[in-house]
Amino acid sequence: MRRLILGLIVGLLPLAAAAQQQNPSFNLVNKSAKPVRELFVTPAGDANWGQNRLTSGAVEPGGKFAVRRRIDGNCIFDIRAVYADNTHEDKRGVNTCTAEDVVVGGSAKAANDPSFRLTNHLKQPITELAATPAGQPRAANALSAGALAPEASTMVHPPTGKGCMFDLRVVLADASVKNRTLDLCKVSELSIP
Repeated sequence: MRRLILGLIVGLLPLAAAAQQQNPSFNLVNKSAKPVRELFVTPAGDANWGQNRLTSGAVEPGGKFAVRRRIDGNCIFDIRAVYADNTHEDKRGVNTCTAEDVVVGGSAKAANDPSFRLTNHLKQPITELAATPAGQPRAANALSAGALAPEASTMVHPPTGKGCMFDLRVVLADASVKNRTLDLCKVSELSIP
């Protein structure tokens, strides 16, 4: 009997270690100049943001808040920080099992990096996105993996070394077109609409 119990304990140790390695808990770090008033964390792609996790007050600029998640095998989350002025910042598809800190309000982009995360908040797919340096002939479709479904997001990597001002052309499934000109070096995330 003693051998059986010892065998069970030894057999469970690797499972416990694996579960500990896949801990989805993280610290929210506020690098903005505004307090974070609300925080939502939901499995990636879930349209329902759920309940506010900041029940004990705002996270002040420079502050941290420990977000504890149940260890259930899920590591990929969408995170929304709502600031005191009602603006919000979304981070989509974050692997919190590999990130001890998730930073909001601070840009990790290099000074001349025009790359950004595009999120489709429309009710129809985005079929084409052209990110063209301002004044240049239209660039090819940046959505090489196909249409971007509603509530999905993807990273877009416009050409570097062409400046920061880009003309964006977004084509929707119904063939309507949205155009914008933006300084992409100042944009980490772009939501349509």
